[in-house]
Amino acid sequence: MAEKARFFSPDCCQLCGECLSRCPVLGYSLSQAREEKDRLNRALSSPVLDTCTTCFSCNFYCPNQCQPYDLILLRWDERYHARGLPAIARMVIPRDNASIWNQLYPLLPLEEKELIQSWRAIEGKARKEILLTGCFNAFSPYLAMTPLLAELTPYGDERLWCSGGHIYQLGLLEVVGRIAQRAKQVLEELQPRRVITMMAAEYTMLTKILPEKFGITFDFEVVPLEQWLSERIEQGKLRLSHKIGKRITIHDNCFSKSIGDQHWQTVRNIADECGAEIVEMEHNRENALCCGFGAAAGRFSLLDLIEHGARRLREAEEAGADWLVVYCSACYFVFSLVKEIYGSGVELYHLLELVDMADGRRPIRRTRERAYNIISIISANLTRMAFEPEARRRFWIDLSEFDHEMDSARTDFQADRLTGFLNRAYKSRLVQNRATQTSLHLLVRLILYLRRRFHND
Repeated sequence: MAEKARFFSPDCCQLCGECLSRCPVLGYSLSQAREEKDRLNRALSSPVLDTCTTCFSCNFYCPNQCQPYDLILLRWDERYHARGLPAIARMVIPRDNASIWNQLYPLLPLEEKELIQSWRAIEGKARKEILLTGCFNAFSPYLAMTPLLAELTPYGDERLWCSGGHIYQLGLLEVVGRIAQRAKQVLEELQPRRVITMMAAEYTMLTKILPEKFGITFDFEVVPLEQWLSERIEQGKLRLSHKIGKRITIHDNCFSKSIGDQHWQTVRNIADECGAEIVEMEHNRENALCCGFGAAAGRFSLLDLIEHGARRLREAEEAGADWLVVYCSACYFVFSLVKEIYGSGVELYHLLELVDMADGRRPIRRTRERAYNIISIISANLTRMAFEPEARRRFWIDLSEFDHEMDSARTDFQADRLTGFLNRAYKSRLVQNRATQTSLHLLVRLILYLRRRFHND
């Protein structure tokens, strides 16, 4: 377990209220912000713990560098130990039978199953330049099926939990500590010359959070994929002569805020090299809003996820963008879900797809298909929770699981019948037509509107 003092020192905070009053989600006055920050400091109940979207921005706003975001994580960790997690959280817990990973793999095309299986293998990868794929890239492994990454040796296993990234974002600090020990063991076995991370979350975990908060260090160089791509452009290895000519806006993910402006500018420089016209959303860089994943951390509410993801899509539309470009695979999957459920005229692209097109290739596009795969999984789990008392029970993560060896070959999980049935139904003509899609979008928008009215009244 990390030392609590590394997450919050009571002598640091002067209750200025800057962190919560400047938060673009909470909307507190300065007096409200001071009151709620005082309650958080004293471990009292606060609506902040329900509504925080884990976007990291408050750490930027604090004039004394007290890291108020870390305090929220600490309070969530205390809540977890006292109450456990709601059943719906099982979907983002690797190894759990209800997890998206377990239920998604049987639905994937054979080439993607084989790719994930090859990522899991350690044999023959020692002392190579490793591409750390990250757990959420397993939702869209086709993103890595590009010659752009041919020089790298991919390794990835969702059971390393993104080196603890998304579990850290949920405030499960003891679990992160155990994940970190396993990640260190595996990565030391690989002995990489250099690690290129496909997700900003893993770069931040390996270079900042695990060393500073958990005392776990790594003796190899870690480089974000965006920096690696930029280096190749500067060296002339990528010429990007096929300009895309689209107006894009860039979503800066939460973990990128721990890297800072140099990283945000690198991403924009790459997009500029691709021939994109960049327009900024109202909230960008250190003020960027969450994609929706972190918004579900406070109450573990799917409606919170959809509402905040939809808000971000609306910002992209209001900026006048044709495309919303992300460089985080977790944001990629969340936006793909929300786009199908809520509806949006903005097309979604990963930065890798942008570079692929500028390099003269048509990227593999399975965004919509994969969104319905995952919608089927979520629907199946919600159905079970509605009718099976066991499926509704709160739970604690079994830390003894981290002591077990990981079978790198096992990705052929038993197909879930209910998920398979819903997946076929959602992809049928009954659902995949303009009338049904428009009705779904209107219904979801009405639900969110009524929800906002109810909370505001």
